[in-house]
Amino acid sequence: MTASADPKRGRGRPPRRNLVAVVSIVVLSGAFFGYDQGVISGALRDIRQTFHADTFAVEVAASWVTPGALVGALLGGHLADRIGRRKALWVAAATFAVGTILQAVAPVIGVMFGARLILGLGIGVASVAGPMYAAEAAPERIRGSLLAVYQFSTTFAIFIGYLADELFEAGNSWRYLLVAAALLGVALALVTTVIPDSAVWYFGRGDRRRAEASLRATVPERKVPQRLHAIEESLSAGKAGWREVLSPQWRRPLALGVGMALFQQLTGINGIIYYADEIFSSAGFHTPQAQLAATTWAIGGVDSLFTLVAVAFLDRLGRRPLLLVGLLGMAVSLVVVSISFARMAPAARTAGATGHHPTDAGIFLLIGVVMFVAFYAMSIGPTAWTVINEIFPGRIRGRCVAIASATHWGTEYLITQFFLSMLDALGRSGVFALFAGTCVLGFLFVWRYLPETKGRTLEQIQQMWQTDARARRPHRADDRSAGTA
Repeated sequence: MTASADPKRGRGRPPRRNLVAVVSIVVLSGAFFGYDQGVISGALRDIRQTFHADTFAVEVAASWVTPGALVGALLGGHLADRIGRRKALWVAAATFAVGTILQAVAPVIGVMFGARLILGLGIGVASVAGPMYAAEAAPERIRGSLLAVYQFSTTFAIFIGYLADELFEAGNSWRYLLVAAALLGVALALVTTVIPDSAVWYFGRGDRRRAEASLRATVPERKVPQRLHAIEESLSAGKAGWREVLSPQWRRPLALGVGMALFQQLTGINGIIYYADEIFSSAGFHTPQAQLAATTWAIGGVDSLFTLVAVAFLDRLGRRPLLLVGLLGMAVSLVVVSISFARMAPAARTAGATGHHPTDAGIFLLIGVVMFVAFYAMSIGPTAWTVINEIFPGRIRGRCVAIASATHWGTEYLITQFFLSMLDALGRSGVFALFAGTCVLGFLFVWRYLPETKGRTLEQIQQMWQTDARARRPHRADDRSAGTA
């Protein structure tokens, strides 16, 4: 009855439930890290009291997820190529669930350390396999927005974690909040059972029939033959090893992916989150409860809200415009933060933290932070993941995405570990001025090296790199001939 009333709707289109499943994979992959980061920030005080842990032990418990994610990202690329994107997601789901349960029931702090590493492995594998699967399965017209959902899910899950910390503060509630994350792992395992693996992976294994069936699950019927032929051409050279990954032909996209991962972290987002309590104290939020509420809404809420801007406009405006506007806005915002810290003398900072009224510099500091989070959320936060997962050829995508994702996790870990040392060396104002300079470098990097990929299939993007490599080769040959002459 419905089909006859609307004959155009659904004709030749894949079942909507399959696209919902793809979206769910992206959402759950991003929520792994986001929920944990949000909840652990409020649970550290209770963990310290429960285990009578010193500051170093608490810092290890908080940070060991990140090196685990780095290793997981490198393993994730190998697993995605070896056993498939879908089975790699099963590994991620199982590892994440085991890690969350272990940390929630940990009898001693040492068990907590091991659980956090295991948890990180699951997060790292999911950060590679989830977005990669979505990039290969999604129609090109919505691929950018779909991949931006990964970052939205991460930020929204952080917000939910902050909110949970704010609502459940007493006793052993931290154990229940941590173990609740196991449900995300169970959900991811269930979702991946209802859809096939990606056509790129099936074709790489020589299974054309399943590759075609996979495309029909997510791509309109009329585009299936064209996409199938494009995938066949892109994989015609067979499997690629590490030598090809590092070859001159693919050096530019690899450098671009690594650069996007670096600038996503080096522009200061973790410094803002790390220093949130003092920022909000300076702005007049005096008690820990008030600072937690301010962090929840001014960082978690703003981050989630403005990530939706990227989801809405990434496939309309393109990757470059959002990145360029966002990085410029981030630089200006961090200049405001830096100047505000410079104008806050030690006495003024003390007054802002303990007095009854915020200082003027504290108010501008808060405005700069909120502006920075908003510009980050609408630009490089989600767009970096989009670019990383769409610019590499199918034959080397697993390895290249793993390298870029590992760069992301490694840089995040280093920033977290050495942030206090940077503060001691440069001061508050100097550190955020440095981050502002990094935003300017990121702007120039995107302006110079990032081509627009909006609306292109993955195979068209691969062809673009091959054409670029062929165009550069004669110039290098001419240069060598001129030098010989």
